[in-house]
Amino acid sequence: MSMIVGSDAQRIDSGRCKKDLILLLMLFVLLLLPAATSNSALPLETVSATISLINSKADDFSNVAIWLEPLSGKPRLANDERLSMHQRVKEFFPHVLIATVGQQVDFPNDDPFQHNVFSSSEVKKFDLGIFQSGQSRGVMFTRPGIVPIYCNIHPQMEGFVIVLQTPFYGLSDEKGDIQIKNVPQGSYRFRVWHEMAKSETLENLSKQIMVGNSGANLGAIKIDEGDFVPLPHKDKEGGDYNPYPIK
Repeated sequence: MSMIVGSDAQRIDSGRCKKDLILLLMLFVLLLLPAATSNSALPLETVSATISLINSKADDFSNVAIWLEPLSGKPRLANDERLSMHQRVKEFFPHVLIATVGQQVDFPNDDPFQHNVFSSSEVKKFDLGIFQSGQSRGVMFTRPGIVPIYCNIHPQMEGFVIVLQTPFYGLSDEKGDIQIKNVPQGSYRFRVWHEMAKSETLENLSKQIMVGNSGANLGAIKIDEGDFVPLPHKDKEGGDYNPYPIK
């Protein structure tokens, strides 16, 4: 009978250690796999709602935003896509734009004259300065909140960027219909925003909802505009606009 000694024994022990290590790594990966795929494996559903405006002077129910904040977990934000809010015929298009934290919004000037886009919001204060027709400047939004957008040359121009920490959101159309697609099943905090409603009114509409295997229909969301008082905004220096602005 031959005896294994010296370097031969060391090689055998080393080979066994490598095999044991590989087995342990495979077991570790198998244990982690269900946890890593649990969120992505959840069925994706649709959440729908209809906006109903009370004491409104307009028949257009568009540009009301709703969104869902997951009560557990942290959703992935696809904030590598750059969005655009155009300046066209002395208006912002779209009038309301939803972005996620860390996303950049560009402001192309499509008019044949200059603009000066700015915001004095505490969420994101910026001043893009005067830029000419055909030029574009951008802003990265790093905090959640509502950011009113203005032009320092044309006081009639007003837009809104809504910055969220969730990818589950939607905007109403002219009839007030909204859909949020690709929502994983689970519990969420529902929130809504409308530029012609007081913050207290909107906060009272917030509620917890459950998205099940057939999605969720939130029905009619009634928003009262009656207590809202619009006020003229200031220029970028905090003063009043020229009483004879450029038309």
